[in-house]
Amino acid sequence: MYLLRFKSKLSLCFIIFLITLIGVAVVYIKKDYSYDINQFKIHATIIADDVWAVNPAGAKPYLQLAMHVNSYKYLTVTHLSGEPFTHLTSPALPRLDQILSKLKLIWTKKISADIHFNGRIIGRIEGEKYVRVIYPLTNIMIFLLLIMITIVFFLYLYSNRKYLEQQISERTKNLQGSERRFHDLVNLLPEMVWEADYLGKITYANQIAMHRLGLSERLEQPVSWSSFVVPGLQQQAASYFEASLRGDDPGLKEFRLVSSGGGAFPVLLRSSPILEDEITVGTRFIAIDISDRHALEEQLRRAQKMKAIGLMAGGVAHDLNNILSGVINYPELMLIDLPDDSPLRRPLQAIRKSGLQAAAVVSDLLTVARGVAAVKVVIDPRSLIREYLDSPEFYQLTAFNPQLSFNTNFSADIHRISCSPVHVKKCLMNLVTNAFEAINGKGTITIATANRFITAEPDEGTSLAAGEYAVITVRDNGPGILAKDLKHIFEPFYTKKTMGRSGTGLGLAVVWNTMKDHDGTVTVTSDKNGTVFDLYFPRTQAQHTINKETADLAVYRGTGQTILVVDDEQQQRDIAIQVLSSLGYRVSSVASGEEAVACVQNTPFDLIVLDMIMGPGMNGRETYEKIIVISPGQKAIISSGFSRDTEVKTTQRLGARGFISKPYTMEQLAKIVFNGLHETVPDRHIP
Repeated sequence: MYLLRFKSKLSLCFIIFLITLIGVAVVYIKKDYSYDINQFKIHATIIADDVWAVNPAGAKPYLQLAMHVNSYKYLTVTHLSGEPFTHLTSPALPRLDQILSKLKLIWTKKISADIHFNGRIIGRIEGEKYVRVIYPLTNIMIFLLLIMITIVFFLYLYSNRKYLEQQISERTKNLQGSERRFHDLVNLLPEMVWEADYLGKITYANQIAMHRLGLSERLEQPVSWSSFVVPGLQQQAASYFEASLRGDDPGLKEFRLVSSGGGAFPVLLRSSPILEDEITVGTRFIAIDISDRHALEEQLRRAQKMKAIGLMAGGVAHDLNNILSGVINYPELMLIDLPDDSPLRRPLQAIRKSGLQAAAVVSDLLTVARGVAAVKVVIDPRSLIREYLDSPEFYQLTAFNPQLSFNTNFSADIHRISCSPVHVKKCLMNLVTNAFEAINGKGTITIATANRFITAEPDEGTSLAAGEYAVITVRDNGPGILAKDLKHIFEPFYTKKTMGRSGTGLGLAVVWNTMKDHDGTVTVTSDKNGTVFDLYFPRTQAQHTINKETADLAVYRGTGQTILVVDDEQQQRDIAIQVLSSLGYRVSSVASGEEAVACVQNTPFDLIVLDMIMGPGMNGRETYEKIIVISPGQKAIISSGFSRDTEVKTTQRLGARGFISKPYTMEQLAKIVFNGLHETVPDRHIP
């Protein structure tokens, strides 16, 4: 582009040069012609006396001189009468002039003038002159060419200066743009970036480093980057810095830095030397905040610990459930046959109640084991809270703590949730009990509900999926939980209470696992003003579940239907046989899945009560798969003391109607057997 502009200017200068040269040549030729005429008149005046006196010898020297000076080819002087006075001819032209004459660059022109004496014309002078304007015009052309070259040179310098200024301006803008983009990109980084000189003083820091380290006020004063390292690691930081200055690659190194607020946070540090003319003048650092990674590692460690404890608790709970079946069901069977005034009724009821209380503790163990076996219903969270507030457990708490006040704050349009009412009320009981015990003297406990929307990003490390949630909040104004205890409160058996007296250490572990089983979460915040627990339940669009009123056992009596009980525990089979027989059913039992398959091949049954976890051999799911091949559409209910796991759900998809957890009461078994017998079993049932 620059060359094109310069060429156009050069062409313009050449055109101006030609026009100027032609103009100068025309003017010069005209001036030369006028000059020649005037010269002839002067010659006529000078030789006028000699012509009047008829003295050719006197005029001849002058005319020879004029011929030589003015390049005349010849000169002729005549009297008025036409009589010749004198005639002079010049010698031959030089060789160069002859060549130029042949090229028509030198030509001749005729000139004449009258000779006057005392006002009278006495003769005439005539001549022919060589026109040699080529020489002066050549000089003029050279002069003009020099002027043009000078002008072109100055134009070139001016244009080149403009071009250079433009290039400098563009490159300066590009450099400034690159520097601005570099700063913008560095400031957009989520990592901290800073540069330090050879002494370790910070000379540059991006915005996040300025914010996290509080450099915005301190950067004016030299500050060493190692001063932001926690005291115990400053020597390691100095060694790391020296290695970077030497050009060694120190790699990624973990340090703890002090934030502007005074707290410490972990970072992964990477550095490289800053070189100027192959000389190291400082070091460039990038620091990656790994607080979230540490939090995830802590969550993983806690989850692994919970899983290990849960597996242990689950195994113990499964065996206890089978044992407790006798403690609960045998007193029920005995109470049926006892008169109302029998002295044995009260002890038997106490034994049954103790068994149910022990079953509740086992249920907590199963919840910790993530193996809760519960039926979920669609319900309004406010109704669950009201049911708990009307429970004997809550009345007992308020009776023991009359100085505490209790408030509720319910959202009018709270979302419905799908949950196990028993376990959610257990969570409320645990949280409220903890709140009561945390407050010494007067205080206030509040239960509130609200709707919240979680964005795509996990909310404060809770890893909740995006969506709408119904939140139940339990708040107290007690002294709060110590920071060192806060990260352990959901671990099983971690408690500040006296173990076995005011708690089992499972309360908050039950809350945590219950919320996980409901695809929700529990969060806690605590300070000197109190503690707040938030229970997040995913919103459901399903319709509200209609609760059925409790009916008398007579409603669930059978009419002689045949039932096969499949369980590897002899006591459990005996209890089921006695309970179901007392309800009017004809009951058979087997101890394994293989026996059940053989029995069904020979005898049809109206319903099978199938244990999921049995000893060596087939489990409940494998047994049912073989049974429905022999008897398609066979009605069955599942019984287990552990969990509604993948095997249970698979069996229900195959057609099993219901699920009952051990230990169960007579009423629970009566209801599920009655419903299993009187409901149509589809070919494929998915609960």
